[in-house]
Amino acid sequence: MEIHIDNNLVSQLIQLSLVPVFLLVGIGQMLNVMTGRLARIIDRARWYEECHSQGIIEQFNEAHIAELDALRRRMRFSNFAINFVTAAAIIVCLTVILLLFNGILITPLDNIILGLFILGMLAITGGMLSFFMEVSIASRTLKIPNP
Repeated sequence: MEIHIDNNLVSQLIQLSLVPVFLLVGIGQMLNVMTGRLARIIDRARWYEECHSQGIIEQFNEAHIAELDALRRRMRFSNFAINFVTAAAIIVCLTVILLLFNGILITPLDNIILGLFILGMLAITGGMLSFFMEVSIASRTLKIPNP
């Protein structure tokens, strides 16, 4: 592989690679929300564990079992969402690296970059679908008493 660097090309490459960086910022915000929700799920499960170990809840009734089951499902979807979105962030980083290399290498990397971008969008989609499922389960199991 032969490397060719042009001064104008360097600034263009940096400008081109900035667009996916904004995508990374959005992914970071999504991860922040998702990890926050996962923390709440874990806190609730630990509360049940603590109540059981202290004897406050001696035996789980049907409602407790249903909520623990919902927490398990929510945790699974939350983990899927975090894994998908984290994978998307890594793929976007690789895409940025290849965008930069594509400008200085003689060998074109366009097809690889396009493939990685599509893979990144699929990963974000998987993360959003998993997040949707987690929120749906949480909404279905929410109990708001009537006044």
